[in-house]
Amino acid sequence: MDYTMRKDRREPIQEMSFLPECRNVIALDDLILAMDNLNEAAGISFHDEDAERLQRFPLRLGYSCLLFVSSGRVRFNADFRDIAVKGGMCAVIPVGTILERVDTDPGTRLVFLWFSPDGLPSSSPDRQGDASPLNALRISTPVLQPVHEDMFKRVYGMLRTMMADPAFEVNRSRCVFHCLNLLDGILAQGTPCGSQRPARASRRDEIVARFLQGVQGNYRQHRDLGFYADLLGLSLKYMSHVIFEQTGRHPSQWIKDYVILDAKTMLRSRRYTVQQVAEELNFPNQSFFGKYFKEAVGVSPKKWVRQEDGGVS
Repeated sequence: MDYTMRKDRREPIQEMSFLPECRNVIALDDLILAMDNLNEAAGISFHDEDAERLQRFPLRLGYSCLLFVSSGRVRFNADFRDIAVKGGMCAVIPVGTILERVDTDPGTRLVFLWFSPDGLPSSSPDRQGDASPLNALRISTPVLQPVHEDMFKRVYGMLRTMMADPAFEVNRSRCVFHCLNLLDGILAQGTPCGSQRPARASRRDEIVARFLQGVQGNYRQHRDLGFYADLLGLSLKYMSHVIFEQTGRHPSQWIKDYVILDAKTMLRSRRYTVQQVAEELNFPNQSFFGKYFKEAVGVSPKKWVRQEDGGVS
């Protein structure tokens, strides 16, 4: 893996445009980006004047990231989950996560680490077969956990130094790899907040978790409930009953929400036409997708885009 420092690749910074400007940013090619405001006079906070510059939501992340909050609080919605990251906590957010909103408390101090899917080497540059660094990022859903703040800051400082200091030019790949292993070890020491629930989840909780995991991985290709019942090895009637009883929502609504949120994300990006969105989501044609979208949102995809742009509905 080539970790040569390049300053002309700004894709991660552009994707982080949902955050206010922060001067303390350093990038290693387009593989790893680090940003923090730990030493700035005032912590990050949102203001009305930021509205035009901030990324509009929903936004699908093309990079995995670690969000560490030293003080204050960051709140966001990721894949239909409301998450609040307070001081001394770290959120691990995998690539592909859809963010619907992000906001911070005034004066929040934080660290953002952004990793391209190509920025996580699978083995040591020296020895094949070494443990992969940052296994914490190889997840499918966001995870919130406490971390040892002092240790995290020390390793983060070393990582920034290795990314920028000319003294590491020759052995940068090796140094960065080992630093990532240290960071992974610190994350491994933390206990995911979700582990505070009973050690043994109920059978119905397991069904819900497996169903949502299945939807996350297959909603673009499969919207038929029978597919998910077969995936879980359950009857359609029993699966529907359990999902509705445990979540208060019918399984078809879960599937539709994932499809519509993804559609909005692509439409918002302006990189896809309505026809291309229909194809990406495996609809038979644009007309069928338009009806599906309008039924869920209340307006056609094109009208929704115009409304988001401030046009007349």
